[in-house]
Amino acid sequence: MKDKKLKAYQCDDSDVYAAESAEQASKLYEEMVGELPEDGYPQELTEKALDVQYPEFDENENKTGAMTSIRQMLAEHGNKSGWLCGSEW
Repeated sequence: MKDKKLKAYQCDDSDVYAAESAEQASKLYEEMVGELPEDGYPQELTEKALDVQYPEFDENENKTGAMTSIRQMLAEHGNKSGWLCGSEW
């Protein structure tokens, strides 16, 4: 079975979803939030945006002291579509 190629889509000011398409990202957002994304969303992240470095947090939302990127989060996420990250960076 071929792995799905997931991309990162920003669906509001802070939430990013791993999805195969903008339509799928919109549907995932609607399922989680209860409403469709605002006009202009979802937006596929650019190559440059995928590589921006951000502080890494653990499952308890504590800083680990390491840095990460959305590209790295997407790679570690696996091949299941869904919420990837969110923050008021």
